[in-house]
Amino acid sequence: MGPFAKVVIFILIISFGVFSLGLNRHTPIGALHRTIWIHIPKFVTAVDQRLTGGRITGGLSRGVNRMLYDRHPTVVIFFFALLFGGEYMFLPAAWPHMSWLAKLIALIAIALPYTFLYLACGGDPGFITAETHAYHMSLYPYDHALFHPGRYCETCKLLKPARSKHCSICKRCVAKADHHCVFINLCVGHGNHRWFLSLLLSTAALTSYGGLLGLSILSGVIKNRFPGWSVWPPAGYGLNSYLVAWSWAMERDISLGATTLFATLTSPLVWALLFYTLYHVYCGTTTNESLKWSELGEDMADGYAFTRPIRRGRERDFGIEPSCSRWPVEPEMVVIATADGQPPVIHQGMPPIAGEGDWERVWKLKNVENMYDLGFRDNLADIFFRDYAFGRARDELPFKSHHQC
Repeated sequence: MGPFAKVVIFILIISFGVFSLGLNRHTPIGALHRTIWIHIPKFVTAVDQRLTGGRITGGLSRGVNRMLYDRHPTVVIFFFALLFGGEYMFLPAAWPHMSWLAKLIALIAIALPYTFLYLACGGDPGFITAETHAYHMSLYPYDHALFHPGRYCETCKLLKPARSKHCSICKRCVAKADHHCVFINLCVGHGNHRWFLSLLLSTAALTSYGGLLGLSILSGVIKNRFPGWSVWPPAGYGLNSYLVAWSWAMERDISLGATTLFATLTSPLVWALLFYTLYHVYCGTTTNESLKWSELGEDMADGYAFTRPIRRGRERDFGIEPSCSRWPVEPEMVVIATADGQPPVIHQGMPPIAGEGDWERVWKLKNVENMYDLGFRDNLADIFFRDYAFGRARDELPFKSHHQC
């Protein structure tokens, strides 16, 4: 096996192990991923249980749990090493072939991911403490569907603000929690969501620029050797000859070829992750809320969800449900899912449930509005501008039912 083939296999292994889960869940790649990461480990565990009483896999399991469920910089270092190592291999080979403009763009494209990685890793994602609790309680109103007032975090001993979530890895509650990201060794939340999006965009731009620049340089090398060659397969070139020409150019300068191939293969995956994140922004949800909507939809389909209207100007306990002056809309209904499929009943010691009138079953998400979705522009502005006011003078806002997303 030649060095080029080894590089290809290494890149595919990294891409498969890091990116395939979730993005390809319902594809053959997802099935292969489950086989390698779920079914085979279960088989090995069963064998070890018979032979050693589970001592070997138990030790490995503790190590894996440490890697996956505790904060540590391993994946951040790995990500940094991929960036730095790729640039260290690519730039010396590509620099003599680049114009001054290409060099300037390259320097900017290289600097931005490091800048946003530092900001995303080093900033406060929105940890909720006793000192910041009042501020975070005022950021978002309760929608009385996914988030209800009066709920306590048993770990932090604080009322849970709307859109917050306790992270078992960070061991803290996070305001507007999206997800815990191993690539920044931190949660993505209200405080650093903009830096996370910027990191994705800058990394996608870097890999795209590196891949296109590398392919352009390699194409020039091939054209010097084969004058009739072009990027698009010329007449008379079969697919095999076309791929052999690329392989020859990449093996001629293995550093440039390997990093170009790596950038070309990983760029679509980074763009896919960016668009997946922006899709949540478009829908006015976070990753955490998207999962909650999915669970609520299943409860609706099973007939376990109920709703009743909320009167405007209602009386409420501002101690557990403070006002949110910056938010331009108020909830119009309360949605509750019960464990027994019967209408909600308030027991002693439970926080009160908003709304008036009889409970009615709600069967579909399209009948429930997501009050956090104010249109893509405002959703994005809420991420990038602190305490964004949403232009409260407007009479109408572009509401979309959650099922449209």
